[in-house]
Amino acid sequence: MRKAWSILLPLILATAPALAAPGTHTVPYKEFFDQMARFYGQDNDRLTLRLSVQPAKETQPLDAPVTMSVTVDGQSQTVAVDEYNAVALEYRPDWVEQGATVTINQARETYVMKAQIGMKVAGGTQSLRYEEVQAAFDQFNRLIEKEAGMVSFLAPSAKTLRVFCGPDCTVTLKGAKGSKDLTPDDKGRVNISNDKALMRQYPDIITSNPVAYTVLTTKG
Repeated sequence: MRKAWSILLPLILATAPALAAPGTHTVPYKEFFDQMARFYGQDNDRLTLRLSVQPAKETQPLDAPVTMSVTVDGQSQTVAVDEYNAVALEYRPDWVEQGATVTINQARETYVMKAQIGMKVAGGTQSLRYEEVQAAFDQFNRLIEKEAGMVSFLAPSAKTLRVFCGPDCTVTLKGAKGSKDLTPDDKGRVNISNDKALMRQYPDIITSNPVAYTVLTTKG
């Protein structure tokens, strides 16, 4: 049975290239669509789906810059890729019917596609309410339980919101009786726990830098 939390794991696009040039990989758009369909069309207004191109091995960097394009009915269009190699790929059922393909300028064996779910945060955000984070945790848990179905009691629950706001970024939890500073881990992530006691004590969350993106995870 497919589990909802597998969407947090790398999605390896292993379909062989059709007529791709050396150092590129072309796959059916349907492979992306099938992953996105597990998220879109549901009540996920507090959540966002993030697809990104990542190295298959940490010791083997990607060819830079990463580029992506979609070809539909013989017409190619560029897909935006940000500085973190996240891709703005549209959710288009009609492209599946039209047999669209996606081309990435990386050799097949050198990259993986990661699909991650994060809390929806407006660009430039530096302040959040902990209750908003808690609502995102709750919605993420419902998404997991929905796909887990009859064995939902075995499904893991959301434990951490990982905030990416730069290696020097700090997050401060603030309340009427004080504050608590959170610092990045060795991967540049500031981890905010799914903790209702913390939410009551520190209702406000302030980041020293604008939030680039977030990832919800069942890991601590």
